Amino acid sequence: MLANALSYDLSPTSAWEACLRFIEGKVGPATFETWLRATELALGDDGQARIQVPNKFFADFVEENFAELIREALIENEVVFTSLVFEPVEREWSAVVGPLAEEIAESIERERKAPQPAVGGKQMRFHPNYTFDTFVVGDGNRMAHAAALAVAEAPGQTKFNPLVLYGGTGLGKTHILQAIGHFAQTEHTAEKTVYMTSEEFTNQYIDFVINKKDSFSFYKKFNDVDVLLIDDIQFFSGKEGTQDQFFRIFDRLLRSNKQIVLSSDRQPDKIPDMMERIINRLKGGLNADIQPPNLETRMAILRKKAEFDGLNLPEEVIQYIAGHITSNVRELEGTLIKLIASSSFSDTGITLDIAKELCGDALSRKDERLSVRSIMQATAQAYGIGINQLSAHSRKKEVTLPRSVAMYLCKKLTKQSLRSIGLEFGGRDYSTVIHASKKIDAEMGEGGNAELQAKIAEIESLLVST
Repeated sequence: MLANALSYDLSPTSAWEACLRFIEGKVGPATFETWLRATELALGDDGQARIQVPNKFFADFVEENFAELIREALIENEVVFTSLVFEPVEREWSAVVGPLAEEIAESIERERKAPQPAVGGKQMRFHPNYTFDTFVVGDGNRMAHAAALAVAEAPGQTKFNPLVLYGGTGLGKTHILQAIGHFAQTEHTAEKTVYMTSEEFTNQYIDFVINKKDSFSFYKKFNDVDVLLIDDIQFFSGKEGTQDQFFRIFDRLLRSNKQIVLSSDRQPDKIPDMMERIINRLKGGLNADIQPPNLETRMAILRKKAEFDGLNLPEEVIQYIAGHITSNVRELEGTLIKLIASSSFSDTGITLDIAKELCGDALSRKDERLSVRSIMQATAQAYGIGINQLSAHSRKKEVTLPRSVAMYLCKKLTKQSLRSIGLEFGGRDYSTVIHASKKIDAEMGEGGNAELQAKIAEIESLLVST
């Protein structure tokens, strides 16, 4: 029935070919050949568009990474559907996948042979500016810094194993992880140090599973690692296969007295959909939080950065910037970079007036400092429900609407990624955030839901007044 609703009377097969051409133009040939060539479209009478793939691993990965693009391709080619699902189907896929296997394997092998800082090795390249010498210690990061220095000086020989650093975005977690690696390498306290993000860990694991059909080879890559540094482990949330592999590596290294240092945007036991055995092992080491810097620390950071860049920064400018940029170190340094760029085109240097002219509006904007948590709090207050209900797995209307509104406002008012926002709402997928935002957007349109518009205005007022 739905096949007749396709534009130009296309069959599902020819419609999907048109969609694939659209998708390939967006993602490029390498990604397309690896993940999307081996897919087919089946349309059901119930309005369901089923994207058929070789196995569950493919289904999970394609849904997580390409669902929104596939939805866009279907709409672009006027395929009528009401829902989208990813379906593992048992059939002979070798005709589609087989001819590509050798080419894909060769391509990945070439990438592995190229020098890449994140892959690991005895001489990894760490960011030259991310050292302990350039890190400014304050009340909010003192314990994290001390523990990090201790494990860098004696990897695997302290009680801080594993060491987990947690805190908000832009507070210096990556700086500290890189500083540990830099110190261990330059001071020769460890033979082999590996630093990678959780995304890099996941992608390398996927490469091994898909192209080598051998997850054990991936496991063996870490056999001789002395210090393992992994950034942003909150993104392991919900990825059972990746978590299994991570735990095997983690457990083996820990039992061998190798040093493990991890970072997260929250305490380990607050990461949703994380295996209990991983959380328990993380609790067995030291969990050190990093808080936003206070005024004195922010001023010290600006002085240190200005000195490093050879910049003469007046004290009044330092006080002005530090007094207005309060959320994180990354934003503080970004503001300074903007001033440095401006000064290079001026003979007068940096003055307070120039700082105000360049940054005044941005510095004072309240929404720049909004957090997902504060938006959730204001939304819960406006709707008269508990904040924890927004992250609970309830489908009651009195909860689903406030949750959608909160997601909409988080996407609108913060710079957090969709994935990070979803994690705050009980570990929900980024596609849920997109769907919720589009739903509220549609209802907020011209001539839309006046009651909803008033409620959102009320929440925004609460946020401004806090």
